[in-house]
Amino acid sequence: MGDILKQLELDQTFFIQFALFAGMFFILAPLYFKPFLKLFQARHKRTVQDREAAERLIAQAEQKFEEYKARLSQERVAAKKGYEEIVAEAKKEEAQILNDARNEAKKITQETLDSITKQSDQIKKQLESEVETIAKTISETLLKRQT
Repeated sequence: MGDILKQLELDQTFFIQFALFAGMFFILAPLYFKPFLKLFQARHKRTVQDREAAERLIAQAEQKFEEYKARLSQERVAAKKGYEEIVAEAKKEEAQILNDARNEAKKITQETLDSITKQSDQIKKQLESEVETIAKTISETLLKRQT
């Protein structure tokens, strides 16, 4: 073993340095390394927890968004139904107004027709009563001209 150590050029100082390094490691490990490792573990744990919390919040946001889209869809359907009801009601009202207008126009037309018929009958009666007078006047006029 001595030959191997000489070939590697390792003498007693190596073992002293190794012992010093090991001693310093065991002294400094609880003072510096373990708190530093705990800090890294705490940081890692906090990072993982924050990431998980962010993923939960994203999942909640997506769920709320889906609920919003579903509610929006329902409201659109309800609005469309309400719109169709209003349009149907307006069409009914329009049909009623047009029907009333037609009936009023028929009534006015009938009244006008009745008035014209009455006037025509009155004029006919008047002319019938005056026919004899007019015929006499015409025949007298013709007879006067012939004479």
